[in-house]
Amino acid sequence: MKTPLSNLRLNSRRLTHGGAAPIIIIVLALIISALVFFFYTRPKLEKKDELTSAELIQTPEVNPAKPAAMIPPPVTPAVPPVTPPPTPAPSFGFARPLDLAKEMARSLATGDFSRVGSMAAAADPAQATSAAAMFEKLMKTMGAKVGPEDQVELLGMVENKTRVAIPFTLPGKPETLRLQMDLERDERMGWKITRLELPKEVASILPAAAPPAMAANSTQGGPAAPPADTAMAVKPKSLFAVAEGVDALTFGSDFVRALLTHDFATARKMVDEKKVPAERLAGLCIVFEEGQYEFKPTKPLIITVANPEVSWVVAQVQSQVLQQTTEFGLELQRPNVDQPWRVVGLNLSEILGSFAASASKMGVPYTPIITNPTGGESLALYFEYDQATLHPRAQKQLDIVAGLLKSDPNKKLKIAGHTDDKGTDDYNLNLSRARAETVKVQLVALGVPEAQVITTALGKAQPLSPNQKADGTDDPSGRSKNRRAEIFLDF
Repeated sequence: MKTPLSNLRLNSRRLTHGGAAPIIIIVLALIISALVFFFYTRPKLEKKDELTSAELIQTPEVNPAKPAAMIPPPVTPAVPPVTPPPTPAPSFGFARPLDLAKEMARSLATGDFSRVGSMAAAADPAQATSAAAMFEKLMKTMGAKVGPEDQVELLGMVENKTRVAIPFTLPGKPETLRLQMDLERDERMGWKITRLELPKEVASILPAAAPPAMAANSTQGGPAAPPADTAMAVKPKSLFAVAEGVDALTFGSDFVRALLTHDFATARKMVDEKKVPAERLAGLCIVFEEGQYEFKPTKPLIITVANPEVSWVVAQVQSQVLQQTTEFGLELQRPNVDQPWRVVGLNLSEILGSFAASASKMGVPYTPIITNPTGGESLALYFEYDQATLHPRAQKQLDIVAGLLKSDPNKKLKIAGHTDDKGTDDYNLNLSRARAETVKVQLVALGVPEAQVITTALGKAQPLSPNQKADGTDDPSGRSKNRRAEIFLDF
C-alpha cells in the first residue's frame, strides 16, 4: 500500500524527467545573460565611449623637442554660411490698378503710412520702411493734402506697364500735383507698384540712396572687400524717382481731358497750330459734347511709339448715349527732351466714322469736321430738305464756336451756305444765303460781334457728296450731306 509521501516523490520524478525541464533551463539561461550584460558588458561599453570622446577633443601633446610653430593647429570644421529666408511678398490682392491707387489715397489721407509703405514697396519689401518715412514727410512735414478718390485716375499703358496717378496739393500752391505709379500684374498678389515718380516740388522727401553692400573687413580675417563697381552692381534698385518733366502719356491724358471737358482754350495751347487746325479741335469738342464721351475705364491711353522726341498715343473713349467705344490717335513731338510736348497730328478717322454712323440714325448727317471740296477742313452744320432752320444739334455746335470767337475778338469766322442740286440755280443760291445768315444770326445772339462773322452763298456749286448714284438715279443720302453750312475758323 502506497503512502502520500511515496506519491509525492513519484510525481517529482515525473516532472524532472517530463516536458517541463527544457522550459526551466531556457528561463535560467535568459536570467543569467541579463545579469552578465548589466553587471559586466554595459559598464565596459560606457567606459569605452567616454575614452573615445576624450580622444576626439584632446589637444595634441607638445613635444619639447619640436618647435611649437611646427605643430599643426587644430582643424576647425567649416561652417557653411546661413542664407536668411527671403522676405515674403505681401499679399494685397488688388484686382484692378485703380483699386490699388484708391487704397493708397485712402491710407495717405488717414495717416496709415506703414500700409502705404508696404503697398509702394511691394516689388521690394526691403524698401517699405523708407517708403513709409517718405510719405510721412510728404503728409506731415510738407502738409500735402490728397485729392478725393474720384480724382484718382488711370492714365494708360506705357512699356507694358499700367500708369495711375494720385492727385495732391501743397499749402499755398493752387496747382494740383501727381504721384504717378507704374503697375504690373503679379500672379501671387494681384497688381503691384514697380515704380513711383514724385513731382520735383517734393523731391526733398525722396529716400537717400542706400550705401552699397560691403564685404567683411579683411583685417578681421574675412575676405577683402569687392571692387567698387562690383558693390554698386549689387545695390538694390530704388523704386522711387523724381519726374524730370511731363512725359508723353501724362501730356496726352491732359490734352484729351481738356477736349472731353470742352476746354478748347487749354487744348489749343497744347498743339502746334501750324499742323493742327483749330477746326479739328473745335470739331472734337463738338463730338465729345454731343456724344457725352468719357475715357474708357481700362487702358484709356496706350503709347504705341515711345521715343524721347516722338510719341504716338491711342486715346480710347466711350459713349453711353451712343452705346459705342471708339478711339483716335495723337502724334506728339518736341524739339528736345528739355522742351514741352506738342500735338502735331490728330487721326480722327475712327472716331468720326463711328460717330457719323451713330448720328445718321437720328435723321440728319452729323459729321462736324469735313474736308471741303476746295481743300482744308471746316466745321459743317446740316439742314433738312428745303429748310434754313438750324437743327437742335447744330445749335450745340454754335455754342462751342461762339465761345472760341469770344475768347479772341480779333479773329474772323467765315460761313459758306450750300444746297443740293434740286431746284433752279437762283433758288438754291438764295437758300444757301439764308442758311449762312441763319448761322450768323445765332452766333450774334450768343454774343459774337457781328463784324467777326462773314457770310457767302455758294448754292449747289460745291457738293460734298454726289447727288446721283453711278447709274444716274437719285441719291438721297448724298444730297442730304450737301445741305449744309460750312464754318471756317480764321485762327
